[in-house]
Amino acid sequence: MTLSLLIYLLAGAGIGAAVGHFNRCKSGACPLTANWRRGALYGAALSLAFYVVAGRGNDPAMNRSTANVKHITESEFASEVTQSPVPVVIDFYATWCGPCRQMAPITERLADHFAGKIKFVKVNVDESPNLARQFQVEGIPALIFVRQGEAVGSSIGVVDETFLGERLAQVFSLKPQAEAAAP
Repeated sequence: MTLSLLIYLLAGAGIGAAVGHFNRCKSGACPLTANWRRGALYGAALSLAFYVVAGRGNDPAMNRSTANVKHITESEFASEVTQSPVPVVIDFYATWCGPCRQMAPITERLADHFAGKIKFVKVNVDESPNLARQFQVEGIPALIFVRQGEAVGSSIGVVDETFLGERLAQVFSLKPQAEAAAP
């Protein structure tokens, strides 16, 4: 448990206990303010929810490269994207973004599926704000489809894996696996 999470929990429990103690419900039908114990419990639960929603649960593992998705910075952008001989999908994300964490395994599976045909890279918008500005990224997660250094499509938000796979095949003019195997 991190120190910041512990502080959030203690602060929430303390505030909840105070509300429960000083704002007692006379009828007993008020679960939040019936007594100080319930107030402390609900306060801690609300502070935990706030901790997660506020993005304090950053996931530094999102900044690591995987087998088929490479984490890049602004200095690597030209060599990895602009000069790439194959099409590239750029995943703009942030470690504090819940939908970005949902999208990460989807892009990872698609990167495995399209290995050798499409290159997948990811860019942390907090570390590389100039790249986000260059591609006019206003919401994350954002996927930008690049061919020969030019953006040819995009996808904003969490997207279904099947739909995104079909869209990538369409944008980059790739044949589906079944057709490619046929004579």
